[in-house]
Amino acid sequence: MSLTTSRPRMPNPDAVLRLSGVGSRVDLEIGDRATGLVEALTRAWSRCLSPEEGTPSADSETPSVRIDLTAEPGPGLAASSPDPDALLTATTQAVTHAFITAGTGAHLMFHAGALAHPRTNDAVVLVAPGGTGKTTLTRTLGTRYRYLTDETVAVDARGSALPYPKPLSIRTPGRTHKVETSPDDLGLLADAGPAQVARLLLLDRGEHHTAPQVEEMNLFDAVMELAPQTSALSALDAGLHRLAGLIAATGPVLKVHYRDAGTLWPLVADLIGEA
Repeated sequence: MSLTTSRPRMPNPDAVLRLSGVGSRVDLEIGDRATGLVEALTRAWSRCLSPEEGTPSADSETPSVRIDLTAEPGPGLAASSPDPDALLTATTQAVTHAFITAGTGAHLMFHAGALAHPRTNDAVVLVAPGGTGKTTLTRTLGTRYRYLTDETVAVDARGSALPYPKPLSIRTPGRTHKVETSPDDLGLLADAGPAQVARLLLLDRGEHHTAPQVEEMNLFDAVMELAPQTSALSALDAGLHRLAGLIAATGPVLKVHYRDAGTLWPLVADLIGEA
């Protein structure tokens, strides 16, 4: 299975889904052996679909991600697998990689989830390594707060979090691979464009945390812990200064030790308002 963004484009893709996220566009080109997954992909990526879907972008700078349902990656394929569930998961990873690449050098890119208040448009950014509860937390809180993303948060020079409402990768009992699930199917509130970042949270999820514990971090420690959870920070002009400036504008980073996602409702309400 290959997970790299590919060029040149597929000469005659059987289907193309034009996706929007983090202020960029990506063309998802689907090969003939994967056309049976078009409906599932369209459903999963429902909130990222652009109105111009159906044909490849005329803009040569728009990245393309090419997929096919094959046993081995063929020439120019970005994601391939004979297992449909595995292919859907690989596609999500490949598309996310393409969006990160497109935003490199322009935005602060965090490994994080993000939620915004439905009226005030203030956003909280939930930073954590993969597999540590971002999806569960955004899924839980996203029924009251607007779901921006559960994986990659791009923050522009104005301090706005750019939406990337990708499908959520959910572990399901009895399934080998995660299930790529549309936020529509989970009842998550829709995004309404960029949201102003109000606070950055560093998540520490552990079974031994019986109740949430919150600590304010000093600037140095916050930068040291946030930097590894960013993508291509060195490629961003004055990246560390941008990061420190965002922290200064939004208040001290909060390190949150918790066990259950549902226990963080009061904290988020304190930070961005009761929804």
